[in-house]
Amino acid sequence: MIRFASFNVAMSADSETAILEQTATLDSLRFKKIAATIQSVRPDVLLLCEFDHLGEGGDNGALQNFCRHYLNRFQYDLSPIHYPYSYCPSSNTGKLSPVDLNNDGIISLPEDGLGFGLFHGHYGFVLLSKYPIKTDEIQSWQTLLWQQVPNSLLPTQYYSPQAQSVLPLSSKNHVCVPIEYDEQIINILCCHPTPPVFDGEERRNAKRNHDELRLLVDIIDGADYLVSDQGQTSGINLQQPFVVMGDLNADPIDGDGIKAGIDALLNHPLIEKSVATGAKVPASLGGKYKRVYQKRNGKPDIWTHVSGLRLDYVLPSTHCHIQNSGVFWPDKKDPKRVWITNHSGKETSAAYSDHRLVWVDVTISK
Repeated sequence: MIRFASFNVAMSADSETAILEQTATLDSLRFKKIAATIQSVRPDVLLLCEFDHLGEGGDNGALQNFCRHYLNRFQYDLSPIHYPYSYCPSSNTGKLSPVDLNNDGIISLPEDGLGFGLFHGHYGFVLLSKYPIKTDEIQSWQTLLWQQVPNSLLPTQYYSPQAQSVLPLSSKNHVCVPIEYDEQIINILCCHPTPPVFDGEERRNAKRNHDELRLLVDIIDGADYLVSDQGQTSGINLQQPFVVMGDLNADPIDGDGIKAGIDALLNHPLIEKSVATGAKVPASLGGKYKRVYQKRNGKPDIWTHVSGLRLDYVLPSTHCHIQNSGVFWPDKKDPKRVWITNHSGKETSAAYSDHRLVWVDVTISK
């Protein structure tokens, strides 16, 4: 059995070196709580979203620090956890566009980043694995232009022709990372689409979120237009199992997203239905205690965000047999609940993260 998890740890800051500096010490209570969560759940393959690192890819030392100073040490009497393999992809966040994207006459961050960010690498994601990563076989679709996607929702009235000629679809990156497990390959398809908010009547972010989710579907389907950054004209190898992971910033029931994007992914015939929309959708005992101030129609037990939304996903392919799943959101009787609360017992983003870890256990037949 292998356990996959996705966790937006909110380890992003306004300064390029802040997370590197903060992880260099052993005394961050928030990082201890995040590490304890990981040590408690003990995923074999773990995607960390919103973990600042080098924009061109690679670790600036922050990931090594976090592993060495937090994951590899006892937290709350829990055993350390070690990940011998890691991957820090490049990102479009905070990569300054050569042209004005938001039509204010000034080329500046964060609004004119190819993905929103205060610096290159802001809000990036990293992958940790107990199993070998086949680095030479990683595919990515970071540079695919939004305008190259057939029948996209690209708001051409908002973006100038010059902007359209440089704007990628992926706000961070879309990567397919092969790992070796039990003498076979599992492809981890990771991304973190832009939130479908913080825009105007043109709904550029909502439309980009939708199309970033569509790109996941097209990678699974091997759509004709696809060309990876490595020059391959196919999607992923469907002879091999795959798992889609990430903070997808899309809830199929509530929130501000364009629902067709997440619906197409969750209902894709190659995505294991039980964990996407069925009886094994990851759930928690603690989500129901979160008071949210917008009306929500979704079930609180499957929320993964403190605003009362299901945003974070682990979606194995139909090659996989689902054994178990969950959202780490302890209920009020669980002593682990102190990890997600402040000193007053309130759930706050500053005390932990605004997201919750999602995990799925699978077995895979050879």
